Amino acid sequence: MIVFIYQIITKPLTSKIIPDEICPTCSKTGSIELTLYMKYISMGIPLFGMGRRTGVLCTSCGTIIKNPHSSIFARKKYSQNVAAEIKDIRANHKRTLWQLVYPWSIWFVIPVLILVLLGISSINKKNTDEKAKEYAELLMHPKPGDIYKSTWYENNLSTGVLVKLMRINGDTLFIVKTKKNIPISFAEQEWNKLTAEPDAFETKEYKIKKFSLLKEANFGNFFMYNNDENKKEYPVYLGDVLNSKCEMDLGFETIERKK
Repeated sequence: MIVFIYQIITKPLTSKIIPDEICPTCSKTGSIELTLYMKYISMGIPLFGMGRRTGVLCTSCGTIIKNPHSSIFARKKYSQNVAAEIKDIRANHKRTLWQLVYPWSIWFVIPVLILVLLGISSINKKNTDEKAKEYAELLMHPKPGDIYKSTWYENNLSTGVLVKLMRINGDTLFIVKTKKNIPISFAEQEWNKLTAEPDAFETKEYKIKKFSLLKEANFGNFFMYNNDENKKEYPVYLGDVLNSKCEMDLGFETIERKK
């Protein structure tokens, strides 16, 4: 069980003497002191303000004319002169930023936060859409030398490899993959363990269909087509280009083309 220990503190901010006010008890003039307080919740440090209060007392006899702890709905038992001075001290005292923060201030902050989050979301969506268009252009119009960070499915196991496009013959792409593979990852440092040097790739080539021929649901996937005993083609799934639809903000390129 978590126990929160807090205090409600009433701290004086500023004081002034009301020179012409007469104490109703001792009848002295020039001894009526008006003090402006800040009431706040503290847990070692000030957290939330609970508003400003005022107190009025006679410094000579100690008579409390206005108790700072009394309810704001309490009946006023002081003169119009005192009321005017209270209004003046509250209006002219400059508050610090933390004195403006109240528990209910969050209701003014929430709409601003929502607008900021919506703005960030809109910017991210725009960037994602632009990246998706860029990747679609690269995949729909492949060029020899393109390198893809890809998943690769083999022996009932998916791993991460670099796939290099060697050449294009009509609607067929000839690709090779790296000899080394890594566990599937969305971290750039893991993919940096794979090198794109010429001798890093296998000599075995795979013939796959061009991405432009694949259905939208399979966009970015590698499919090799074999013939069955009736000489009918059937697809064999090899893998797919990592994040080809830009559904995630990976922060690194998964399709690379030499410029």
